[in-house]
Amino acid sequence: MKRQWLWLSVLFFVALSFLVWHTHQRRPLEELGRELEQLRWEGEPTNLVDLLPPIPPHQDGTPFYQAAIQSLQAIQAILPESVWDELDNFASLQPRQQINLVDVEKGLRAVQPALEMLRVALTYPHLRLVDWQVENPIELRFPHLSEMRQFARLLSAEALWRKRKGDMEGAIDSCIAILRLARRIGDEPSFIHFGLQGAIFAIGTDTIHQILADADASPQAYRALLRELQAWDINRDFVRGLQMERVMVIWLCDWMREEASRREMQAMVFPAVGRRRIELTFWLKRKSNLIAQNELLLLRHYRQAITLARKGMPYDWAKVLQLKEAWDRMVNRPAQSTLLLGGTEFTWNPNAVAAMARFEFPGKFLKATSLQTLQRLSETAIALRLYRQEHGRYPESLSALVTRYLPSVPIDPFDGKALRYRREGKGFRLWSIGQNRKDDGGMEGLRRWTEGDIVWVAVK
Repeated sequence: MKRQWLWLSVLFFVALSFLVWHTHQRRPLEELGRELEQLRWEGEPTNLVDLLPPIPPHQDGTPFYQAAIQSLQAIQAILPESVWDELDNFASLQPRQQINLVDVEKGLRAVQPALEMLRVALTYPHLRLVDWQVENPIELRFPHLSEMRQFARLLSAEALWRKRKGDMEGAIDSCIAILRLARRIGDEPSFIHFGLQGAIFAIGTDTIHQILADADASPQAYRALLRELQAWDINRDFVRGLQMERVMVIWLCDWMREEASRREMQAMVFPAVGRRRIELTFWLKRKSNLIAQNELLLLRHYRQAITLARKGMPYDWAKVLQLKEAWDRMVNRPAQSTLLLGGTEFTWNPNAVAAMARFEFPGKFLKATSLQTLQRLSETAIALRLYRQEHGRYPESLSALVTRYLPSVPIDPFDGKALRYRREGKGFRLWSIGQNRKDDGGMEGLRRWTEGDIVWVAVK
């Protein structure tokens, strides 16, 4: 009888242990399922179709963008490299050498067919230049990025050339085309595209600043420029970039769970560079659980980041830094080295998959804020020009621009206070406190984005 009870106790213990083990094994997958369901219930995108819906043919400018790129590539193949260098030098804020105007004119004539095709493309609201139909998001390629940046530089050179020829209306039109190109690229949301948008937008605003340094335009040209500056919802595209990153996390984790071998996962985390490393969790833990735990960690951090981004500028910098610090504590800490044998390092890091994301939240929020600052400074500078044309002088304060020129007093995206402004002689100085979030009195640092203020100066 005692032996029977003993066996029953053993069987009960084994069954209970199995039940606990099975429950523990299912928990990460169940928590992940609830998180994904919650996102869908909230209307958040969880797949590509949510962020890249089909485009009606009459709104699709893709064929024209492709034709413009092909035209540009054909011109690049036959035009001497010295001419391209001269075009870049001409559009530069600080030319490297004396400008050869003959080559500049030659280059601008040669690229006109490509620029005209680009202008046709810009009349359409949508584009799809990336092949999103790949099995694994790591396989995505963005071959058009350099051409889009080149188009912006060419339009900048065209604007400066038109100004040189006395065509200020045409110069402003070229600037508007640069700004519109930046906005259109956001139709394919990703942080790679958001970075490209920012680079092109900066080219556009720098060109506007150069053109207006010693010249003026008509009120109609200024108002058209102001409308285009105000048309880009930077925070919206910033949020969409974060959302696309989250979709790619879901996509990548699905692929790893369903298709990837443990060896492929190992190669993704530790490319064959330097000392060989083997992540033991990939080989000793249940793969579906390991991926679910990492995916859940990623999704919860993206939820917090997107919530902060949605609140708009000025962002809550304390919470942005707290989010980064929490990520570093959980994920970016060094993996525990367990053994070193024959030049191979064996590590144990349950968050190795999540660590591939390489979160740089503060940098991303600074990027978005810097772009909004460029936008706000440019809008305000144009509104000040309009005010001067109507009143014969610049105003004493920015409040004079409300509501005829701007809907409200322009706010510095870095601290939520009014942009700093003062009249200087016949011109003005307008500035944001910049990334150091310290008012340096309208003085730029040696490094434009990270030191000193971000400044717009007009001498007349």
